[in-house]
Amino acid sequence: MRFKNKVAIVTGASRGLGKAVAVALSQEGCRVVLAARDVGRGETVAREISEQGGTALFIKTDVSINLEVKNLVASTINEFGKIDILINNAGIHKGTNFCEENESMWWDLFRVNVLGSVFTSQAVVPLMMRQRKGKIVNISSKAAVVGEPFHAAYSASKGAVLSLTRALAIELASYNITVNAVCPGPFLTDMLHQAMPDPSQLQALASSIPLGRLGTPEDIVGAVIFFASEESDWCTGQTLVVDGGLSILK
Repeated sequence: MRFKNKVAIVTGASRGLGKAVAVALSQEGCRVVLAARDVGRGETVAREISEQGGTALFIKTDVSINLEVKNLVASTINEFGKIDILINNAGIHKGTNFCEENESMWWDLFRVNVLGSVFTSQAVVPLMMRQRKGKIVNISSKAAVVGEPFHAAYSASKGAVLSLTRALAIELASYNITVNAVCPGPFLTDMLHQAMPDPSQLQALASSIPLGRLGTPEDIVGAVIFFASEESDWCTGQTLVVDGGLSILK
């Protein structure tokens, strides 16, 4: 129960990595606010957490729309009175040949993957500054730290998340607010299945990973929980890659 009496916002919490993190936080005593665009899935996750004895609230939110983010934060304060932890997990993935990555694709990726983290952080940070304590964990990607063909726009957007992480870590350190990032590799989520619908592609990818398998959503939990907990109080501006060792090969 290391998060007893804590309040966390998890974006993109209706499925995949966000859901796994939200569930894990709730199991450690955290009151969790789930933010996502998919109402059906979001409410289902909130209900599952409640049925397991946790406390969860779902708020429909598109993190690329600043007004919706402000409503998310205001609703969280109205319900729980504070925000201790922000997990910026919401993101989208698109990829193709670099010369075919049109302006619309670049804007879509940066609007969600970068501005989505900017808007939520700008809304939450003033509250954390008044509390003089807070934890922000940004979910970036292995694609931010290694070169990946056919993913220039996505890689650039996730690289921007790492730069944002370091800049905020320095700016907010005097307020005892830590900002760190986790870079997932290939995880068995809807996003990966959409990118690789052919099972043979997934099998080939899994065989190339030093630890011999693709990640499951639960594999991300330990890294995020560490950065969100008091165990990482003297750790800020850091990046932890969780990819089965894939990034050390290329």
